[in-house]
Parts: sequence; structure tokens; C-alpha cells
Amino acid sequence: MLPAISLPEKKMDTDTTKLCECTEMLHIRRQAEVCQELFPNEDVAIQPLPSGGIAIRTRAIFQGKLNRAVGCGDAREINEEEVRGLEEFFTASGLTPEIHLGPFASSADFTLLKSRGYEEKGKLTTYWCALGQPDPSPPPHQGGLDACKPEASKVLVRRVESHERERFVEASIAGFSSNGRSRELLGALAEIATRRTDTRLYFAEVDGQVAGTAALASIATDSDGVGVAHLYLDSTLPKYRGQGVQQALILGRLEEARNWGLRLATCITRVGDASGRNAGRVGLRVGYTTSVMGFGKGSRP
Repeated sequence: MLPAISLPEKKMDTDTTKLCECTEMLHIRRQAEVCQELFPNEDVAIQPLPSGGIAIRTRAIFQGKLNRAVGCGDAREINEEEVRGLEEFFTASGLTPEIHLGPFASSADFTLLKSRGYEEKGKLTTYWCALGQPDPSPPPHQGGLDACKPEASKVLVRRVESHERERFVEASIAGFSSNGRSRELLGALAEIATRRTDTRLYFAEVDGQVAGTAALASIATDSDGVGVAHLYLDSTLPKYRGQGVQQALILGRLEEARNWGLRLATCITRVGDASGRNAGRVGLRVGYTTSVMGFGKGSRP
């Protein structure tokens, strides 16, 4: 089993919860901004919400992952006018609304959405950890990340070089290919990561072969300039699953983020999936859950 990084213990308070929510909102905003560059002739839109969240709308074939409203109800209760506006925002492009209700959403927010035909389609878990102080000593090997090359593991994690970005995209698609999402969406998500200036990309290798891929965004929030490491786009190629690949990718990014001076790390997974279990095994803790709300069978805006 891979060793966990020693991380300072700290309970998630309200300020930390707000920081994680802000990080997610900035993350999806940047996803949409890159989509605007990738698809200049498409109706890609970003809309801040009165209740405190943000909605993004990209291509209709990217339903869900790149078309969603997050942070809804963070600042105040959602009202019916806002919900109608969200519905129009999505349906204008032929999309079904997807609204995320997070830790600050009230029971009234759930009641309102259910009265309009929404139901809970799933839950997401936000994991987090405080990173502590950076290591003043440089890494002993410049070409790799020793934090994720424990003696008991054959997994080596390294940064993706600029000339390897196409290889990263293809490996990411291959790692996610069994989850039912389209190649178009998987390719777009990987391509977006290669174009984001706040993101670094990683390969996990076993015996010199690419076994997994991942990304790390360094996000400066509005809260005292705190740098947050957002871990995302983790994928493991099918033949390497169960060999500690994702745990190594998480450990490597946490260590790099700590050495960069980032103070907090987050990642978001579906409740109960393997990614969440791997995050917990290497020291990240459950912060809160988010409800993914969508129209029930037979309902429509």
C-alpha cells in the first residue's frame, strides 16, 4: 500500500468550505473559457447566478460535465425567477438543466426544485486537505516525483512534457473509455486541460508504459489570495487498474502542490466510487456532498 503524505489535521470550517466552493466555481469557469477558444463558432456562455453560483453552457453533446450550474444557493436561497432563468439558459441550446446544490443550499432550495419536477440524479463528494509548509529542499531527482515512487510500487509519476500533449489526450481518453462518456467529451476534457495556463499534466508509468493520467490546477481564489490545488481528470488505463496508479497520481500532485506553497488541496468524485476511496487512502478527507439535481422522468422545463 502506498504511504500517505503527512498532512496537518484540521477540521473543515465554514471558511474552508467556502474556499472549496469558490475553487470549483473558478475551475468550471476556466473550463468554459477554454471551450470558447476551442469552439469559437459555438454558443459557449458563462453566467454568474444571483444565489452565488455560476452556470456554464458549452456544446450540447457535452451534456453534464461541461454544462452545469454549481454553487447554487451558496449566497442566498434560490427563487423561482432564478430557476426559470437557468432553465432558459440551458434549453436555449437544447440542453437539460443540471443544477448542483452544495453545502450552503437550504431545504427551501430543494423544495423549490422538486416542485418544478427536479429530482436528485446523484451526489458528488468534495475531498480536501490542508497542505502545510513547503519543503525547503529541492527534489533529489529533477526528472521524476519521488513522492509517488515508493519502494513497494512500480508506479512512477512524472510531468507531461509539452511535446507529449497529444499523447496525454489519447491516454486520458483510453483511461476513461469504459465510463460510458463519448469520445468527443473525453477528448474535449483532456484538450481543455492541455490548454489551461493554470494546469500541469501528469503521467503515471509502469515499466515505462503510460498507465494513467491526471491534471493539477493551481487556483488563486478571492479569499486572501489562498492558492488551492485542484486535482482533476484522473484516469487509469484498464490493464493497470488495481495497481495503485491513481493513488500514486494523487500523492505526486499533493507533494508538488505543497512544495509550490499551495495551502489547500481539493478533488471532487461521485459518492461511493473508486476515486473517492483512493483519495481517502492517501490522506484526503470528506468535506461535504453536493446534490446533482435534474428533471425526473416525464418532467421538462
